[in-house]
Order: sequence, then C-alpha cells, then structure tokens
Amino acid sequence: MTSALFSKRPRRVDVMKGYEPMYDATMQECLQRPFYLYARGKGRSCRKEIWIFAAFIWVMSTAMTGLFSSGSLAVIPGLFSLAVLVPMYALTVRRLHDLALSGWLALVPYALTVVAVGLIVGPMVSDAQKELDLSAPSPPGIIILLLAAVVQLAIMCVPSRRRHPFVDNGSLGVSRTGTAQYPEDPNGQ
Repeated sequence: MTSALFSKRPRRVDVMKGYEPMYDATMQECLQRPFYLYARGKGRSCRKEIWIFAAFIWVMSTAMTGLFSSGSLAVIPGLFSLAVLVPMYALTVRRLHDLALSGWLALVPYALTVVAVGLIVGPMVSDAQKELDLSAPSPPGIIILLLAAVVQLAIMCVPSRRRHPFVDNGSLGVSRTGTAQYPEDPNGQ
C-alpha cells in the first residue's frame, strides 16, 4: 500500500477549492491548496495540510536566508515571508475551524510573535544608541516567542474535533445536495 502523500495522480482542482479538508491529499496538493484558497477563511483543513505547508515555508525561508543573507538581495527572504503570510494565516484559520474553534484565534500566535519581536528588538535599538552591550536579548521577549511557538504547534497537532469521512485515496463522495458523505457511526451518535 503506497502513501497518498507521494502518490502520482492528476490534480483535483475542484476538490482543492472545496471547503472540506483533504485527508488524502498528495504533497503537491498540500502545497498548492493554500494558494488556491489564498485568503479564504471558510472551510476546514487537516493536520497534514498545515504541517506540509509549514515545513515547506521553513525549508524555503532557511534556504533563502542562507543564500541571500547580505547585499541588495537580502530583501528576498522578507518578500517570500510576506508572500506566504496570507496563505499560512488562512490555512491556520481553516485548521481552527477543523478544531471547532473560532478562526479569530489564529491571531494569537501572530500577535504574540509581534509583541515578542518588539520586546527583543526594542531594547537592542535603544541600547545601540547608548552603545551598551547587545549580547543578551530580552528574557520576556524570548518567553513570549516560545509561547507563540507552543500555541502554533498546538494548532498544528491537536486532532480534528469533527467527524471526517473514510478516505480511500480518492476525492470525497458528494451527494446531490453537495455535502460530504460521512460513514455511519456504530454508536449511533
């Protein structure tokens, strides 16, 4: 049995643009779907989708920072980060919907990151003007940055709170009403 992640099959653009999570998505679909749903906060996304997209962003950001760390090309990693910010935020909102939570909670890790960067960089800038030692960043800033990472990891790791259909490496079965066909619960719930 081959993994759906690495299987070769035609792209399912109609399924990628849908509101249901793609539990059987290939890697290519996981990387393309956030751009198809660029700023759409409706619908749901599964853990696989957010993990693969986050890993892609991390690898690309690390590679670009290593390649373009100085000179006039140093702006390229920042432009890449800005380009993937909206798709990642929308993906986080859809992941929170899969957890049966409000999409507004996606602001929490981003707000914590902004506060942490302000606490870390702010004293360094004021200390640089006074010509003091810049070797130690702000401990509260580091703690808040770690808290932001923990919140984002929790969003990425917690299993879905919604029932999801059985997946057979195909698209979701859709009835005439346009809703996904879910399996019968043996407990009657």
